[in-house]
Amino acid sequence: MHSDQTLSSDRIGLWVFATLGLLLALRLAVILVSPMELYADEAQYWRWGQSLEWGYYSKPPMIAWVIHATTSVFGNDEWAIRLAAPFLHTLAAASLFLLGRAMFGATAGAMAAIGYAVMPGVMLSSTVISTDGVLLPVWSLALLMFWQLRSGDGRWLSAIGLGLAMGVGMLSKYAMVYFLIGMVLTLLFDRPSRKALLSLNGGLALIVAAIVVAPHFAWNAANDFKTVSHTLDNANLEGPLLNPENAITFIVDQMGVFGPVSFLGLIGGLIFMTRSGEQERGQKERWLMAFIVPALVIIMIEAVVSRAHANWAATAYPAASILIASFFLRASANRWLWFSIAGLTLIAFQLAPDVNAIVKLAIGVTTAIAILIVGMRSHYRPVGLFWSGLTLHAVLGVIMMGMLVAPPAWTAVAGLDNALKRTRGWEAMAEQVVTAAKETGASAVMVDEREIWHGIDYYARGRLDVPLIAWRYNPGIKSFSETEMLTDADDDNVLIASYRPNRRPRIRADFNSFDYLRDLSVALGQRSNGCPIERRLALYLGSGFEPLPRDAAWLEAYDGMVEGAPPPCPAQDDAAATEETG
Repeated sequence: MHSDQTLSSDRIGLWVFATLGLLLALRLAVILVSPMELYADEAQYWRWGQSLEWGYYSKPPMIAWVIHATTSVFGNDEWAIRLAAPFLHTLAAASLFLLGRAMFGATAGAMAAIGYAVMPGVMLSSTVISTDGVLLPVWSLALLMFWQLRSGDGRWLSAIGLGLAMGVGMLSKYAMVYFLIGMVLTLLFDRPSRKALLSLNGGLALIVAAIVVAPHFAWNAANDFKTVSHTLDNANLEGPLLNPENAITFIVDQMGVFGPVSFLGLIGGLIFMTRSGEQERGQKERWLMAFIVPALVIIMIEAVVSRAHANWAATAYPAASILIASFFLRASANRWLWFSIAGLTLIAFQLAPDVNAIVKLAIGVTTAIAILIVGMRSHYRPVGLFWSGLTLHAVLGVIMMGMLVAPPAWTAVAGLDNALKRTRGWEAMAEQVVTAAKETGASAVMVDEREIWHGIDYYARGRLDVPLIAWRYNPGIKSFSETEMLTDADDDNVLIASYRPNRRPRIRADFNSFDYLRDLSVALGQRSNGCPIERRLALYLGSGFEPLPRDAAWLEAYDGMVEGAPPPCPAQDDAAATEETG
């Protein structure tokens, strides 16, 4: 009997790794052939990766180190910058298979691994390079190492592995602190975790983690705590507080990250499902919850109090991938569950941003009907709902990757141009700026938007031989692009490439002379309402840079002033006229 179970487990493992291998090959192909240009954060990470440091302006160093490793070998093309992403997510999925198999068996491990691999957030993250794409694989390894330490497997090797994973995770993104919160929670209710952590091996893990992260925090201390202070700025506590409507946005965003069926199944399982009849299984599920609930609750509160981006709760989903596998495997047949999730999934698709309304309705209705058909054929067993959700994720993921390599005409039909605009037009825009700088004999180029700065920085590399400066709205530095200030030696003939009409009167006041030259624009597609999307820059020549004090009087003096705003598209309202057009 044991031999048959081992054989079955081995077959499942082979199937999982073969599937992950195919997904890896598909993602590599997309990266290699995609015309998608770098978005601003990717260009920023590339710039950091040009020199190896123990920290950078707004993030710990790991993502820059990863990019440095790939670009040192393969060059600075977009695909080389993104190359590590699909490999890292494959590592995460493999770790979750091993952890799920150790906790609940090979079937649960397979469900967790494939569920993670086709998760919508991961499907997207595997085609770009991001801090989450570096953190989540390390987080998944840390979960596996902690479980092995808890189970007594490997002992000091597991302790060292856990310490390394925690340390590297903190060097990847400060969200690794949620892992520490989860560990503390396990101390409160899980005796094996308490025994493992409050031991020599647990102490060894903490020492190793501390050794790994110490140089980074020493760098922070020597550099005015740049990375830490930026993380605190992200809380945005200076803005309007208490925004209850953001709770709905947060939930919809998480359905987009984890997948509608998976997220609804997770929430339903956390709230409504009864405890497992097996005491040991229930304890394992609570152990996983310690690494899921803190991130979801904290980021939900932050969203309501201030704001939260969709990916900020991403650390909840490695453990959640295993937990929902356990939930769906042990749950009884439930017709109400199928109908509820089908209906909520239909609604969720209608709330998706940047997609044509007809496309959203068609996808939502088709998906809901498909879920109900599968439900009837599977006699409403929840495990069938799980695989239905994963099939949906896989189909949407393939469509998404198809759109990433498709010609613009296809994305326009699907209403996706607005969603893809930040990965388009940078090369063309940089070429025009470089040409204008040479024609005018510019002593420096100044821009008024961080995304424009990073786009020019990467796509004009090797061609722009004058300083690239970001104009500062605030008294201090608020982004990496603002690190360098315009000097007296470079302010005699400055080419200002202005993106924001509402900042131009303020920029004009900072110069002794400020003359308009012309506009340049790059077409990025069209909105679902038919209005064109473009990235438009107004070019000026300025000299004699003497920035005014950024005080209350300065803010009030130019409040509401706009210069050179493009006329609104007839299909847009007046408010949209002053919004960013790129």
